[in-house]
Amino acid sequence: MSVVRLIRPGMRQRGFTLLEAIVTLVIVSLLVTILMQALGQAMSLRTRLLRFDGENRVAGLQEAWFRETVAGLQRDLEEQGDGTLGTRESIEYSTPSPLAAQGFSGVRWWLEGGRLHYADVKVPDVVIVEGPLKDAAFSYLDEDGAWVDEWKWKDHKSPPKMVRFTASTARGSLDWLVPIMADGLDPEKLKLDEVGSSGI
Repeated sequence: MSVVRLIRPGMRQRGFTLLEAIVTLVIVSLLVTILMQALGQAMSLRTRLLRFDGENRVAGLQEAWFRETVAGLQRDLEEQGDGTLGTRESIEYSTPSPLAAQGFSGVRWWLEGGRLHYADVKVPDVVIVEGPLKDAAFSYLDEDGAWVDEWKWKDHKSPPKMVRFTASTARGSLDWLVPIMADGLDPEKLKLDEVGSSGI
């Protein structure tokens, strides 16, 4: 005579079978693995976005510094004869808005070692763009609307209409165009009249 065990309605079996426990653990492990991979990708994406945003901010500051100092370009008071404002490798002038110095000051931008440098009376050498820069050059818009690679004061009555800096970097290309707002001041006209100044 066989004994049949009946489960009454409302009664529950206690615990899981071994197979059920293993299947549950496998599913939980897969879910945790997928979630960890998603979290890792999200963190990696966040890091890349922050780095990209930081690089964009730095690039914006670099261009703003260049624009600020070049826009107020004036001929150096000491320059006479065939003084040179700039070439493809460097530009040197006076400006009322230098980066570090206070007030009207002479500044210089130049290319060296694949990097863009800056100097004024307060800072002798600051690397503004680390580079490496390729095909980097300054150019100048003359009175006829043509871009030239060198600007000598003896050949022009006023500063260039625009100054341009171009270069290729690992992140892309730079093309900074700066309109020169002032026509420039003649150094001879800025000198004090000795007779007039002594007869006050």
